Amino acid sequence: MVTTGGWAYCLQLQTLARRERYTLACGRYWKDGYLGYGLRAKRHLDWGDPAYLSELARKVGDLHRTIGGKLALVGVSYSGFGVATFATHHPEQRPSQLIVIDSYLDLVARRRALPATHPTAREIDAETGGSLAALQARNVSVPGLAQLVRGGTRLIVVWSTSTDEQVEFSGATCDRSANAGMLAALAQKLGRPVPAWVTKSRHGHDLWDRGRAIVAGHPPGDRVVFEPDGQIPVGSTCP
Repeated sequence: MVTTGGWAYCLQLQTLARRERYTLACGRYWKDGYLGYGLRAKRHLDWGDPAYLSELARKVGDLHRTIGGKLALVGVSYSGFGVATFATHHPEQRPSQLIVIDSYLDLVARRRALPATHPTAREIDAETGGSLAALQARNVSVPGLAQLVRGGTRLIVVWSTSTDEQVEFSGATCDRSANAGMLAALAQKLGRPVPAWVTKSRHGHDLWDRGRAIVAGHPPGDRVVFEPDGQIPVGSTCP
């Protein structure tokens, strides 16, 4: 089982990996100083840095060849985007599962929705430079997702449309641009339906409370289906 985003996101996967008897590998960007409690101000995420993703791919590949078994890429909140962009830029990893919970698949839309003074906008701009070209280069790739799905990867995307989620993240994990737009594009690319799951849980709780069921292929919430016509299913986004 692989996640990314550093210490805080690794911590959230430890119990699930142990219970499911996975070896857990956690990616951390070399600039990141968020190594424990009280160090949040030192956080520096990779935001899809190609060099970091390549190094992570090398290390994950070496580890997977050594221990064998299924490869599951799992992320919640930022790490959901992190594992998704990792997987789509390195489809040669051929994970059995790509699981994204309470996150977003479109970095360009994520940045566009933020005022320049927002802390997350500052983080993104400090790492990427903030240009459209840089964001696009680091973004989750729809063709990459299509390649993974065609190759047998099970894609499980779960997000909440609860009031708490909308207020805390200003729709960043549940509006049309967060996941729905990318999944609609994926369905068009594949020429077949793409399912996802929508809940009313508080942020992160679908991983913490239902993680084992998700890994087993039984996500919580309402199943919504993105058809190849590109339409966004009713009830799949924040009001």
